[in-house]
Amino acid sequence: MDLGLGIDTGGTYTDTALVELGTGKVLAKAKALTTRNDLSIGISESIQNMGHVPVREVRLVSLSSTLATNSVVEGKGCRVALIIAGEDYKESVPVEHVIQIQGGHSIRGRPNCDVDLAAAKSFVASISDQVDAIAISTFFSVRNPEHEIALKEMIASNWDLPVVCGHELSTQLGFHERTLTAVLNAKLIPIKAELIQSVNKVLNDYNIKAPLMIVKGDGSLMGEMLAKERPVETILSGPAASLVGARNLTGEDDAVVVDV
Repeated sequence: MDLGLGIDTGGTYTDTALVELGTGKVLAKAKALTTRNDLSIGISESIQNMGHVPVREVRLVSLSSTLATNSVVEGKGCRVALIIAGEDYKESVPVEHVIQIQGGHSIRGRPNCDVDLAAAKSFVASISDQVDAIAISTFFSVRNPEHEIALKEMIASNWDLPVVCGHELSTQLGFHERTLTAVLNAKLIPIKAELIQSVNKVLNDYNIKAPLMIVKGDGSLMGEMLAKERPVETILSGPAASLVGARNLTGEDDAVVVDV
């Protein structure tokens, strides 16, 4: 029998379910309080509360969560610095530190000028011990990302900090929206990394060898490495999992789902 283990870590409870993959039948389900100080404790307790789990038959582990959703709503997340080039800074983008430098491209992908790596390097050196990640957004990087790539490579060669570039997350032309997406992604990196690390610890404790997949905001799945790089794509992970689950359990095409 091929089984799937579902884990949903919310702000209050952590739910688990054991599903027969061939039929979609729910074989067991349980919950436990989410333990914010150590997420692995609540996850482990929820699995334990299901009773016997035939771990050798688990072929897939699916993880959903509202932790990223809650972090955005509550304005939480890690400390982020922002480097922008080629456009004015919009103060509505929530960052701890920001610098605007020369750089950016035209709509045809031609550089407006050389990117000011020296100014960016000086900036990062002054705040590297005050932030947890750095977001980079340059004007029309979707047409030519060379300035964002150069800035990322410079930072990676000098500091051990996660770096997020706008062109990596969006192909849309809106500079402000792309910048905001990069900042939100950077803020969520440690939150998602902690959750994935906690799940992997529990899977290792239970000797579950199945691959871990994370539910995206559209209900599809992504691998854990990509989820660590692009946690912004999991902001609606919990709500999406609720809708997919409700559709599977009820068979209804049109319904109202209430998940409080």
